[in-house]
Amino acid sequence: MKNKKYALTLWITIAALLIASCGNLVPQEEPTEVPEPIEDFVPLVSATGVVVPDQYSTLSFTTPGVVEEVLVEEGDLVASDQILLQLKGKEDLQASITAAEYELTLAQQALDELYENNAIERINALNDAADAYEALRQAEYNAYYFDVPSNQEDFDMFEGAVAMRENLAQAREEYTPYKGTSSEFTYIDCDDVEVMKQFPALCGSTDRYDIEDQLEDAEADFKTAVDRIANETNIALAEERLRKALDKYETLAQGADPEDVAAAESRLANAEASLTAAQAMYEDLQLSAPFDGTISEVYVNKSEWISAGQPAILIADLEHLQIETTDLSEIDVSRIEVDDTAIITFDALPEINSTGTVTHISPKAASGSGVNYTVVIELQEIPEKLRWGMTAFVDIEVE
Repeated sequence: MKNKKYALTLWITIAALLIASCGNLVPQEEPTEVPEPIEDFVPLVSATGVVVPDQYSTLSFTTPGVVEEVLVEEGDLVASDQILLQLKGKEDLQASITAAEYELTLAQQALDELYENNAIERINALNDAADAYEALRQAEYNAYYFDVPSNQEDFDMFEGAVAMRENLAQAREEYTPYKGTSSEFTYIDCDDVEVMKQFPALCGSTDRYDIEDQLEDAEADFKTAVDRIANETNIALAEERLRKALDKYETLAQGADPEDVAAAESRLANAEASLTAAQAMYEDLQLSAPFDGTISEVYVNKSEWISAGQPAILIADLEHLQIETTDLSEIDVSRIEVDDTAIITFDALPEINSTGTVTHISPKAASGSGVNYTVVIELQEIPEKLRWGMTAFVDIEVE
């Protein structure tokens, strides 16, 4: 009996140990740890880029020719409008420019003289009108106070002039025998044949001075008749002169003759066009810097022939470098906006981290394989050793 109790106790103990051992084999659930939130996380869009100048240009001539002078070398700093290359032929074109400038001066003077002469002619026309008015006033005055002799009152002025002219002719005929004589006659016997042959007009005359008086009277009468006509004629002439002077002034007051002005302006325009063409041809012989920059490459030498459009010089503004992306995908570009901040690193300058700002997003995919967009990033500070063409890695901060 005692042994049975011992055995039962043993089995109970073994069973308890087995149960305890099996309990240790069941996995126990442990509490899950909650990760701490990342407060400074900023999403980024990454791309590769290349360093390029803010502006650069490959320059070429618009006309072919022989290079006369190469005025710059690679690495030279140049200013805007500075002459870099010169083709031959400038002497002939300078002569053409001088001739065109001279013709332009003459054409301008001709046009100016038209307007100046018009002003002078207007003044002269006014003076002519004033003189004509004074002449008219004087002619009317003379006509008003003219006394018509009694022997002409029954005639109009033209009939009176004809009658007085006939009287003068008769008086001259009667005086003819006296010409060249100085003798005085007391009486002429009309029956004296010899005397009458010599002095036929003196029959009954007592004195030659009677004949002279008759002639003087006839001349005075004829002059009076002529003056009478002259007064009326002077009035008509003065009126016509005044009318013409006033008409001329009114015409001149409208300006210089339109046809003359048109011809002068056409000449001036042709002169200006000739000068512009000559200057343009002269400028085509020179290659100038379009902006302040550095000569990056020179492709020609002195005395070489260069064709129109052939690259001659590469100029760039190396003082203002920027980054252009080369592999920014269409998915990433849709997340970028202008003014986004970018962090830039460089293969050639591993110790430098630069900051920049997105200034431009291309509206069209760049040519080449894949769909990539160019984004321009302006550097806040340009590293000292940064060079055109260096590779850049760009991380752009996005929402």
